[in-house]
Amino acid sequence: LSHFGNAFLSKFECAKCNSAPLEGLTLIDTPGILSGEKQRLQRGYDFESIVSWFADRVDMILILFDVAKLDISDELRRAIMGMRGNDHKIHIILNKADCCTTPQLMRIYGALMWNLGKIIDTPEVCRVYIGSFWDERLANDEQ
Repeated sequence: LSHFGNAFLSKFECAKCNSAPLEGLTLIDTPGILSGEKQRLQRGYDFESIVSWFADRVDMILILFDVAKLDISDELRRAIMGMRGNDHKIHIILNKADCCTTPQLMRIYGALMWNLGKIIDTPEVCRVYIGSFWDERLANDEQ
């Protein structure tokens, strides 16, 4: 990882948990995707190259979307495109589904699929896992 430079290494953090069920499992939580060009340039390292490097080495890639934030920024688009060749590892998760009604969720799902279809270049439609993965009470349990 040292070839990515000190700007990256100074922000890179690790934690180790001694747990038998987690043996052999490594989770990598990348920083949030930035939407503005100014913020992206202030990172000090090439985020897309780092994402591509990790994508080549992992078994599974989870990309989380919030039902209220479906925008795919230019940086996210470049990061997903940098994962090309690893499309079979990508799993899309639509989170906080309890924050909307079933008809709203179907429209949100359709919009997400439309946006992703322009970026993820596979013959099959990507699978989207829908749920509410947080410790808050469900706002709407009809799903």
